Amino acid sequence: MPSVIDGFLTEEQIKIQKLAHEVAEKEIRPIAMELDHKTDPAEAFFMPRLARKFDEVGLRTMSIPEEYGGGGIDDLFTHCIVAEELGWGDRGVVGMLLSSNKITRFMTAEKLATPEQRKKWLTAYVKDPEFMIAQCMTEDQAGSENLLPYDGVDGGFRTTAVREGDYYIVNGAKRFISNAGYAKLYFVYVRTDGTRGINEGSTLLMIPLDTPGLSFGRVHDKMGYRLNLNREIIFSNCKVPVENRLGPENYGITRINSHLRAGDGLINAAAMIGLARAAYEAALEYAENRKQSGKRLIGHQAIGLKLVEMYTELNAARAYVWQAARMVDGRDKFPFDPKMPGSASLFAHEMACKVTRDAMEIFGGSGVMRELPIEMYLRNAYNMLHSDGGIIMKKLKVMRQLNAEAPVDINLD
Repeated sequence: MPSVIDGFLTEEQIKIQKLAHEVAEKEIRPIAMELDHKTDPAEAFFMPRLARKFDEVGLRTMSIPEEYGGGGIDDLFTHCIVAEELGWGDRGVVGMLLSSNKITRFMTAEKLATPEQRKKWLTAYVKDPEFMIAQCMTEDQAGSENLLPYDGVDGGFRTTAVREGDYYIVNGAKRFISNAGYAKLYFVYVRTDGTRGINEGSTLLMIPLDTPGLSFGRVHDKMGYRLNLNREIIFSNCKVPVENRLGPENYGITRINSHLRAGDGLINAAAMIGLARAAYEAALEYAENRKQSGKRLIGHQAIGLKLVEMYTELNAARAYVWQAARMVDGRDKFPFDPKMPGSASLFAHEMACKVTRDAMEIFGGSGVMRELPIEMYLRNAYNMLHSDGGIIMKKLKVMRQLNAEAPVDINLD
């Protein structure tokens, strides 16, 4: 059964929560360990196997506005409910939900996408059950500093786009990019003015998969989160029409990202709660059925107290993430605390690491064995400390928001 059904959830949210849980239970859980254990990281990628199933039940397009054929479910709270259930199936599969959410955010931002772009790409996404997108920012020499952002001429992403008439010629490379090689559309952050930093000299381009000069390098072999593929992308004199630009030239990374929804990182946080819940439930079942020294493990004080802590931390993280998500959804009507989404995400990520570690300890020697999912849960949890900007970046962002005297990076229009 899903994790929680309470007064916060509408009938529609309960319905979609149960749907997401059913997909996780029937379609994801049975293959998650098999895919995770593939030696070749490319073979662990779940998207090609599950995209059509997600599409059939409406989860792949749930974020897309109804006028373009999508589900029109845009509130962050519902996204978090779904993300937890999918994360309970496997942490990596939440990338499908993120793909839908990101293209919606980019395409519905009036200062980024034109009506023609919006209609073309959202319609294409809905019609093709295997359509995914990729957001391409990280490079060998610039990862988390893009998110501060560091605005020196010597920093930030270095992939260049030089305008020649009605086209941009793109050269450079990105790494750690989700869905690379499978995504049909790439949102690529490029430098269009090398004399300025990324707040004044960068631009966002859309590059379709079949664009000449676009190729892919190695698939990164990660310790966890293996059902989500991360790969290198190479741009070699890639010719991109100017009409594929989102927003003005040299709009800058802070302006570009200001049109995305603050708090969308909570989708990842909710997925971490689902992952931790899977570990907790497995540990609880094991402790209830395993006998040691004449009684069930759960009757031993050391084990019982550990389970109490896991249960408490898990529910505390969910309550915090849900509160932050509802705050984001209601920010036009109620006071909004910009620190809360980042703080809740930080708490959920660190909670998942502790709960999965505690679950491994409860399983004892069996916890590190590959035939059980416990060690996979722990690898997935700790892997995510280095994803989505990393855990330190999450702390830095909240720290900056705590500091009322911190300078504003840029005046957003």
